[in-house]
Amino acid sequence: MQTYTTLGHVTLVGCGTGDVELLTLKAYKTIQNADVVFIDHLISDAIIDIIPKDTMKISVGKQKGAHSVKQERINEMLIEYAVKGLEVARLKAGDPYIFGRGAEEAQALIEKGICVDVIPGISSAIAGPLSAGIAPTARGYATNLSIVSAHLAGNSINLQWIDLLKMKNHTTIVLMGLSRAEEIVAAALEAGVNADMPTAIISNASRANQTRIITTLKDLPNAAKDAPRPGIIVFGEVVNLAKILPSYEMKEEIADAKIA
Repeated sequence: MQTYTTLGHVTLVGCGTGDVELLTLKAYKTIQNADVVFIDHLISDAIIDIIPKDTMKISVGKQKGAHSVKQERINEMLIEYAVKGLEVARLKAGDPYIFGRGAEEAQALIEKGICVDVIPGISSAIAGPLSAGIAPTARGYATNLSIVSAHLAGNSINLQWIDLLKMKNHTTIVLMGLSRAEEIVAAALEAGVNADMPTAIISNASRANQTRIITTLKDLPNAAKDAPRPGIIVFGEVVNLAKILPSYEMKEEIADAKIA
């Protein structure tokens, strides 16, 4: 392991779903005190706005279908700035360790003898259902919860989790699956999953432009076509709670009514 005589410090900051008020105090303080901030492409403008004007800002977002910085290069850049003795904040959407490749970045830094801290963030897998009026583990609806990704390296699809949809009292939350909706549904129906299983798509969770689509498994491909990105898919009886529980959209409607 290579070591350096002068080292900075890197913090992987979980920035949640984009609502600046959902940042932890630790995340806020880290952003305020950083010398340089690396910004993920899903970081909201509201969070970017709290970065001090004099702080160096570097965009390293990886966006599907667009030119982006490779993960290996991001790791190298974090090391480059840390060895200059700087305080580095790496802003990551959601939670750094939930499908965020934060572990890869932390490992690369540790291998170079650089001190790393990780601050948890609220994943869309958790905040998305809540903000849409869905309780993933509500008593009488679901006693088990799975969080999966439909996306693998090389733009290949992950369908190993499909049998989870046949479990009773179970909620399955799928990240990075909207563009693969047809393949997901085809595999699910072939496996014998109920075609009328309640299904929800929550896009831009907790943000002002959040949308919620309530549908069924068989109708998911049509619903996914018009659903904004990024979004998550929720499968299970808990989706029916969206008719009862408070949601972000409901708060927006109440606020609009008061203004009117």
